[in-house]
Amino acid sequence: MNTKKSTLLLSGMVGMGLVSGQALADGHEEKNFEIYGEVEVRSVSRDDVDLDTFVDKARLGMKGDHPLEKFDDLEARWQIEYDLPLNSLATDDVDRGDAAVRKAQINLQGGFGELIAGRQNNGLVDTKKMDQFRNDSGVFLRGPDRVGNTLSYITPSFAGVHGYGQLVSDAYTDVATDPETGETTSGAQSDDIDATVFGINYFSDNVYFGLSRFEVDELFTGEQELTSLGFSVSFSDLTVFGTLQDESYDEFSVVGLGVAYAVQDWTFKVGHTMFEDDANLAGETSKDEGAATTLLANYQLGNGISTFVQYIDYDSDAEAGGFGGDAISVGIDVAISKRF
Repeated sequence: MNTKKSTLLLSGMVGMGLVSGQALADGHEEKNFEIYGEVEVRSVSRDDVDLDTFVDKARLGMKGDHPLEKFDDLEARWQIEYDLPLNSLATDDVDRGDAAVRKAQINLQGGFGELIAGRQNNGLVDTKKMDQFRNDSGVFLRGPDRVGNTLSYITPSFAGVHGYGQLVSDAYTDVATDPETGETTSGAQSDDIDATVFGINYFSDNVYFGLSRFEVDELFTGEQELTSLGFSVSFSDLTVFGTLQDESYDEFSVVGLGVAYAVQDWTFKVGHTMFEDDANLAGETSKDEGAATTLLANYQLGNGISTFVQYIDYDSDAEAGGFGGDAISVGIDVAISKRF
């Protein structure tokens, strides 16, 4: 099994390597690339916490798409995106720190579908429809938004339906703990494939439905078995959306439902999310549970600039579980994009 998976990974990487160099070289002549970025500043007043004004996002990236003339119906794409260091001590002259890489990927797209190699979006992220608010967005939801060391394949779309698979391979070794005996093994090595993501999506003009499965080898970073379902349905200016997640390994589940209404330059959203932890990893006799309700008003000022005000309310169970406290936040966001 591991040999077959390793062969698949190697074959995909070789195929991409044959054309990626030509793609980037062609881009210098066609100049078909884009520079983009985003800056968001917000002030948050949370129960029993000092007022905090901070930069929530400072991102910069570039991407390009290049038709490959030597191959029929084949296009190469690439993307590099950084999170810039921010939020040092407020009285420091500058924010110091290393830039973090969010994405670094090369794509090949054709009639066969699409191959993606590198650090990229986790396919599961499409199902996280409750993660569209501002402060504390996506609260309780599980699963990373991006994965590295990954080779992905996306099928062509048939009647709005496509499937995808992602294989994560990392030569990572660490101290592993046996979940049954509690014994640790220094330098334990996981399988060739350390994590997998498989899923299916349906997209139309006003309907989305997606189902995804994310699994991580227990000897890699700890076992995960996460199933995630998401949907959204639009009726003119009104959109209903939701997410259902179940983490079977530690018996954690989340369900959320939201509504968005757009009128002219305003967008209003309300969402309610609940979690239940049957395993109760805190070791108490009763299971953990909790809920949060979010209200958001967003106004588009124009030219990629928007401002917002949001309130999130946690019930007493969620607060007791360590999920912060009620908070009101205001902020402004600027998105820039220039194609050359």
